[in-house]
Amino acid sequence: MKNLWKRTLFRLPNLLRFLPIYLREMTVSNIRVAIDALRPVPAFVPGFVEVSLKGYDPIQRWEAACLISMTPGTLSLDLVDDSDILLVHALYLQDPEQTKNELETLVRQALGKPNYLPS
Repeated sequence: MKNLWKRTLFRLPNLLRFLPIYLREMTVSNIRVAIDALRPVPAFVPGFVEVSLKGYDPIQRWEAACLISMTPGTLSLDLVDDSDILLVHALYLQDPEQTKNELETLVRQALGKPNYLPS
């Protein structure tokens, strides 16, 4: 319990810096999905992308999956405990590599760099 508390306190500055970024992403995503839902022919280009979670512990992987699923237009589908890959369904997948990079950046902004845990 002491280690969890220490890790949470250590990550608090990262989370405070990340909050405005995430709120912006949530707002933009909500507006985009709402506009497309009201169109006669939605501009969805659905598909799947694999996001690397290499270097993150199981709790951080779970946090990343929840974070991605809370963003409108994306849904985490598969997170295997012993895998470094998170399978994500995206409504707007015009460029799979760009979407993958954006999601990995979002995870790094929220959780910090992989393999870094306070001592």
